[in-house]
Amino acid sequence: MNTRANPSKSGRQRGMGLIELMIGMTIGLIVLAALGYFFLGSSQANRTHNDISRMQESGRNALEMMGTVIRQAGYRADADVAFAGTALAGADGATDSITVQFDAQEGVDGETDCAGTDFDAGELVTYAFEVVNGPDFAVNGSRQLTCQGQPVADNIEDMQITYGIDANKDGIIESYTATPANFGQVAAVRVNLLVRGPSANVATGSQTYTFNGAEVTKTDGFLRQTYSTTFTVRNQAR
Repeated sequence: MNTRANPSKSGRQRGMGLIELMIGMTIGLIVLAALGYFFLGSSQANRTHNDISRMQESGRNALEMMGTVIRQAGYRADADVAFAGTALAGADGATDSITVQFDAQEGVDGETDCAGTDFDAGELVTYAFEVVNGPDFAVNGSRQLTCQGQPVADNIEDMQITYGIDANKDGIIESYTATPANFGQVAAVRVNLLVRGPSANVATGSQTYTFNGAEVTKTDGFLRQTYSTTFTVRNQAR
């Protein structure tokens, strides 16, 4: 029996050559790079989406709470008795603040303010809103909206307020000002909020936005959104 090896068969069993190995490695590196780029892009997209969601939630919650309070400014439990408090007061500064007072509404449980204090119907309630440094301010510059010193909305970087003046009580706003001479003439309150995302290095390049009538450009890597709503002061818009 002839047991000699078949030259043609042994030739087909050769291992991978250097050129084939280099081509394979190059293809592998390209695939890994593509996967890495996809992963980084997906991670960045998730961070952006999460930051936008949190900014929208903070802006919405802040405006809803402030709007509910501002609309009640100057409410009197007894229409025949003069209001004992100060319906509206505010301070204009680098970041504005606003204080609202009204009589607690009627109801079984009366009224509970943002500090958790309970008031019976007819008692004077005070809500004071301002933006202060958050607990992580030293680390990432975070700020928050507070009411009576209690945090009510995170990621609020700035708040600017202007007041609509109806001096002759004819239902028409004559002008808006940040510093009313007489808060008793205020028939509307316009609240402008600047909300900053919680994560650094999410915004790529520069971000330009308009806040409180001015165009601003930031390059610090944080996303920002602006919110503006005008609330009627029902008890003074008459």
